[in-house]
Amino acid sequence: MRFSLFYNVDILPGKAIPELYNEIEVQAVVADQLGFDAIWLAEHHFEIYGRMPAPLLYLARLSGLTRHIGLGTAVVEAPYYHPLRLAEDAALLDIVSGGRARLGIGSGSAKKALEFSRFAIPLVEKGPRTLEIVEILRQAFDNGYIDFAGDYYRYKAIEMNPRPLQSAQKLIWLAASGTTPEIAGKAGYGLLIPRPGSAEKHKYLITRYREALAGKVGFVSQLRFVYVAETEQEAREQTRITFGRYAKYDCEVDWDGRTDSQEYADLSRRLNMVIGTPDQIVEQLVTWQQEMGFDEIMCQLYAAGMQHEDSLRSLKLLGREVLPRLQSTVF
Repeated sequence: MRFSLFYNVDILPGKAIPELYNEIEVQAVVADQLGFDAIWLAEHHFEIYGRMPAPLLYLARLSGLTRHIGLGTAVVEAPYYHPLRLAEDAALLDIVSGGRARLGIGSGSAKKALEFSRFAIPLVEKGPRTLEIVEILRQAFDNGYIDFAGDYYRYKAIEMNPRPLQSAQKLIWLAASGTTPEIAGKAGYGLLIPRPGSAEKHKYLITRYREALAGKVGFVSQLRFVYVAETEQEAREQTRITFGRYAKYDCEVDWDGRTDSQEYADLSRRLNMVIGTPDQIVEQLVTWQQEMGFDEIMCQLYAAGMQHEDSLRSLKLLGREVLPRLQSTVF
């Protein structure tokens, strides 16, 4: 099992955005030193829910602060991008980072109708536009030129420079949705599984992806909220505000705030969160991997309502007490 980090870059009102970016940089450097596989950033626009409008730009900064850790987007919202510019920016990130880029691609959330309207992209076009962009990127990365005629984009014999160090198969990752497991599998791209959703749904997406690979090497990264502290009580207290926010946002539940209740246990399962001691984290991650069959656990351990100092301690504890026990385990 590989381990990576995920940042939604969400904040509470009153939090200084430059301070948040500085905190993520500190955590990224520590994760690089501890041997985490990658850091993934979400893309969001306009709303306080997420403050990362340009993840590729920010990852370029992180590439200069780190040496080994992969640098991924989870995801770029492809319909907002000019395909040629996205290809150039991703290639440049891959070059300056020494081949560490991971271009996770999605079509954007259907809940973001206002966001799409501000970018003048009809919501119904988000899926087909994204699929065309993925093919354009494949040609740019692997062929070095683009010949493409689609419903939204048309290019004839456009040469792409610079080209990335990695092939399209290594560089491109697709967000799992109703149609993408087969598309990702047939091309050998990596697959990104979100945190929200039932275990049955996630397992179904991964199964479809593995079948579509048809013998090719694939890779599945599964997002979960993973937070570890010396004691279970400390872990639950340090994530209390964030837990309540996600219960409301994802499950539409006004949680009563008690961490010793059956409601808390039920919500933890629905939210795909594991919060506890190193032993509890190891046990749950092993169970999830055996059930789902993912290759990488993408850990979200810092979100709105949490303290940077707490999350940094959790990151160090995860790297020192959990990673060594699972990175060498063969399932």
